Amino acid sequence: MRADLADAHGASLAHVAHPGARFEAMRRCAIARAAQAAYLQRDPAPPWARPYDDPALDVAHRLGRHAGTITQAWYRQVVETELEPLDWVEVVGIVVAVISPVAFARAAGLALPELPQPARGDPTGHVAVELADAALNWVPVAAPADARASVVQALSALPDEDANLWRLAATQYMSDAQMSDPAWNRGTLSRPQMELVAGRLSLLRQCFF
Repeated sequence: MRADLADAHGASLAHVAHPGARFEAMRRCAIARAAQAAYLQRDPAPPWARPYDDPALDVAHRLGRHAGTITQAWYRQVVETELEPLDWVEVVGIVVAVISPVAFARAAGLALPELPQPARGDPTGHVAVELADAALNWVPVAAPADARASVVQALSALPDEDANLWRLAATQYMSDAQMSDPAWNRGTLSRPQMELVAGRLSLLRQCFF
């Protein structure tokens, strides 16, 4: 395992265990555990099942196992009745942060990583200076909206979640800046080979990208 990859995964799990913009660390860890349990479940419940009496945990569960089944209608139902839109963004950021290290460890036959002990402290309230509704995303994003690709601006409303996502992306895949270079590689897989693997995984994971 590359040292930079191990460092990025460790930093991602530490990120989960610290207060976020909306949730304290203990709650963030509970959300992460719900997503991890769903991802690792041998006989998963159907996508519409809601195993927790807690909307954030239910969203994490569905993201962890059935992300491809989430619709805009369900998102709107949840944010209109149960979660604030920025709470939804933070849940997504937490799931991204925990599932990447867990999925890698499982695929590589390594011991599954454990979350650090949750740090103390109140939510940080760290939100983008200006938010805007986006045509390309369901969630609010940092203004100006739609100046970047939908996947690039998806977590931009919460800068700490966005930064962790791109720290993982730069190590596991490539940075945002490197994506414009079709010849970029780390000296292992070529860019076309990387895209072939990414496309196949996206199909298997039912990701419309």
